[in-house]
Amino acid sequence: ALLLALGASKLEVKKSFFALGMLIGGGGMIIGIILAFFVLWLLGNFDIVTLPADVYGTSKLPLDLSVMDFSLTLVGALIIIALSSYYPAKKATQINVLDTLRNE
Repeated sequence: ALLLALGASKLEVKKSFFALGMLIGGGGMIIGIILAFFVLWLLGNFDIVTLPADVYGTSKLPLDLSVMDFSLTLVGALIIIALSSYYPAKKATQINVLDTLRNE
């Protein structure tokens, strides 16, 4: 409401809210990718998880990350981030500025 009261257009407010949502979500996605590769490396180099060999045929945990799985996960995460950033951006432009400032 404050940005609208200071003269920003609804499109500018929507763009800024959407950009901030994408920035925060993208940062979380990058941190998640780094943690995922660290855990993948950790599980590949150390025997943290042991499996019963008589049941599974191997005692090591099989780890395989294909490029297709990784890229589809990234695309899905970007879609979720975009959708979850759009809703607050849309709601921020639908606020009645006078009522909000009167009640604050």
